[in-house]
Formats: sequence, structure tokens, C-alpha cells
Amino acid sequence: MKKNIYVPLTGTPITLLSGITFARVPYWFPFYNYKDLKLDLLLPFRPEEGEKRPLFVWLCGGGFATMERSAYIPWLTYFAKRGYAAASIEYRLSNSAHFPAQIEDAKKAIRFLRAHAGEFRIDPERIAVGGESAGGNLAAMVGVTNGISAFDVGEYQEQSSRVSAVVNYYGPAALRRKPARQSMDGVPLPETTGDSRTVQLLGFDPETEPERAAKMEAQYYVNENTVPFFLAHGTGDTLVDISGSDAFYEVLTQNKVPVDYYRIQGAGHMGMEFYQEEMSQRILEFLDRML
Repeated sequence: MKKNIYVPLTGTPITLLSGITFARVPYWFPFYNYKDLKLDLLLPFRPEEGEKRPLFVWLCGGGFATMERSAYIPWLTYFAKRGYAAASIEYRLSNSAHFPAQIEDAKKAIRFLRAHAGEFRIDPERIAVGGESAGGNLAAMVGVTNGISAFDVGEYQEQSSRVSAVVNYYGPAALRRKPARQSMDGVPLPETTGDSRTVQLLGFDPETEPERAAKMEAQYYVNENTVPFFLAHGTGDTLVDISGSDAFYEVLTQNKVPVDYYRIQGAGHMGMEFYQEEMSQRILEFLDRML
């Protein structure tokens, strides 16, 4: 059967560039071996000539002990189809590098993407960072440390790692010692999610060195020049208590930082409520306002 049909152009096809190396970092035993850090990038399949798109950089969670950069690619397509370049990036885990190596890695990725903004047709003046759980904590730290050179380590030093907005999905506001047993949706998690994981990440016990630990918290760096925040946390979260997000919201508002905060009733950690179109649309509206 032969048919002549007309197909209107109503959407933007996107393409996935997977496994782009943005940095090499000491790994295993430092200076004995190195690891390539990679990112995945969603872009329009055929961008218009001269087009520059805002960039949304995403960090996957995993308690700082595990992560999967490709896990949120399906969700990030929502933003790519609506005019954004979207990148999901790797960072070193707590079994290979202490905090703040993870923040340094995220900033390396942002500098790399700025350095290749022309190639990927990214607008280097419109970059936001976001993440969920541990990734949300890192995204917050990246945002509040804009312009602090101590966190800019590694490649592409001629580029800025500044971002213009932060999205934090149920990320821990502070890295404190936790009860030895935790649960997610009522399911107990392994013992490694307790004291040992926090100490392994920081390289010291935050209970015995509180002043040093305070410098590992986003609220330590908040001031009137801090970039806008989008926060969302579930009231049913049994892994990362919502009280931390409540307190962080208060710090932001006291410093007159623009912030959208959504307390999702009954939602647990990584709850599917966060990935419904309603919440994606709220993030999109926030990014459109701030970038």
C-alpha cells in the first residue's frame, strides 16, 4: 500500500553522546593508577545553525559509595526535548577518594563542558546543576562554592565552574554520623550505610571534629550572593530525614536566596512522585526563570 502523507514537525529529536571522558583522576592506590571520568550528554539531533542551549548537569546518588550515571538519562530526556542540553556525570566514590574530591570532579565536568561549549552548542552563561540524594548534596555544594578556587582542581583551569542555579532532590544537608541501621521504604539497608560510610567519605569522624565537618556542609557557604535553589523532599523519607532540607531552606531564606521548596507528602526516598511530569515541569519552570 502506497500513501503520501504529511508529517508536521512538532518535537525536537534528541541524540545521546555516551561515555565522553572529561577528566583523569588518581584511582585505586593514588598515583599508581588513574581512572577516566565520563559523562553522557543529551543534545538536539540536528541543532539549528548558531543555536546555543542552556545546560542542565545532573549527579546521580548512591550514598557516595555507588552510582550509575546512565540511570537518569530517560528522565533527563524531558528537559532535552524542551530546549536544554542535559549531562549526567561521574564522580569518584568514597572507597577511592575523600570528600571534597567528589565536588572537584563535578566542577571539572562543568569546566570541560564550558571549554567545549562551541562544539556542543551550549550557552556557557546558562548552566545549572542538580542531583538526587548524595548527588543532591554534591549539587548543592557545587552551587554554594561558586568562585571558591580551592574546589577548582584539575583540568581546564582557564574555564569557570560557576553555575546559575541548583536543583536538590532529597539530598542530605549535612554529612553526619547516622544510626548503624537505616531503611528505605521500610527495607533495612546494609550496615555500610551507617557510621562507616560517612567516616569513609570524609576521612574523619564528624562527631569528634565538628568545626572541620561544618566546612563540608552547604549552609556554611550560603550568603546573599548564593545562586537560586530548587529543593524537593518527601515527608516519608526514612533514609534522609526531611528536617535537614527544612533547616537548609531556612538558611537560604534568611540570606534572601531565591528558593522553591516542595515537601512531597508521603513520598519516600527516591519516590516515583519526584519523577512525574508535574515535578519535571516545576523544575523546567524554575530553570527557565533562573537561566
